[in-house]
Amino acid sequence: MDDRTLVSVIVPVYRVEQYLDECVSGIVAQTHRNLEIILVDDGSPDRCPAMCDAWAAKDHRIRVIHKPNGGLSDARNAGLDAAGGDCIYFVDSDDTIEPNLVERALDTMSRYDADLVMFQFDTISENGTPLVSDYKHNDFDEVMIMTPEEGLKAQIKAEIDGYFWSFLAAAPIYKDHGFSFPVGRKIEDMARICNVIGESHRIVRIPEVLYHYRLRGGSITSAWSPQLMRDWTKAADDRETYILERYPELKGFMRLQQLNFFANLDYETIRQTVTASLNIDPEDADAIRRRIDRLRDDIVSNGDEVPESTRSLLDLLKASVGDAVDDFREMRDEWKRIGRGWKEYMHEKTSVEGDRR
Repeated sequence: MDDRTLVSVIVPVYRVEQYLDECVSGIVAQTHRNLEIILVDDGSPDRCPAMCDAWAAKDHRIRVIHKPNGGLSDARNAGLDAAGGDCIYFVDSDDTIEPNLVERALDTMSRYDADLVMFQFDTISENGTPLVSDYKHNDFDEVMIMTPEEGLKAQIKAEIDGYFWSFLAAAPIYKDHGFSFPVGRKIEDMARICNVIGESHRIVRIPEVLYHYRLRGGSITSAWSPQLMRDWTKAADDRETYILERYPELKGFMRLQQLNFFANLDYETIRQTVTASLNIDPEDADAIRRRIDRLRDDIVSNGDEVPESTRSLLDLLKASVGDAVDDFREMRDEWKRIGRGWKEYMHEKTSVEGDRR
């Protein structure tokens, strides 16, 4: 990678007139100058279309795509189809980036012969004030080099983030594998992150904050709803389908993670949370809890595959538990003890099966 490397920066734009100029300013100010900046106006009803055109008139590297509103995935796909760069990077139009982001990513690619570079991020308020955050994905202080398999394992365990703005990738990862985001759904990053990791050659994570993620009330993921949870479930299914088809050797690893998740569920807190936040009748919530109990016992005793219905319920409940963190912490120690028991059971089971082979 050198100064001639063309990087396509794709920016979906919708109802962000308050933040758009700051976002685009950070992109055009990149120390790596050879950029193809694609602003995708997703039918925004405010001043964003005119603002995009104004930016294109000021900088020849900027192209604008005006299209009917189709959602974030549809806008990203439109930008991806139009991209002609050697590398591709996505930016959310209400966020900001450091001026050396592209340069640092390309330098890292060259140094480590990598085609996917991940970096750290922080959070800012709606007015740009830095916020204190404790994302465990940022909890590393040295360069990390991973194979695709190692990257997938880390993603399954939620040790690395799944945001498409948190990495820069070589274009063939997208272009050579028919990549597209799922249109008409949210949680699109989770649905496709494993596809990108799995088709890479080498992944490098660098301990540098290069992206500033803005937390605001009107963003796509600012509030949970039953539909958002259904999209979450579909994303989880997409992720698992890709891994099992492309990396079947990770099947056992995925099952172990699912069982560990079962072992650490706080059913009472989840029941209360689901009932309160989704307006589910308490008796229905109790039925859900009993069903999960039965399914957990069946999985452990029979060693069967985790059914899709089980995954759907787990995703629903896992998403809800975040609203009851305080209650969850009070009961966490007991569930950790139970979780250790499950892990010991799985270790013994794996050892026995290994001896038989």
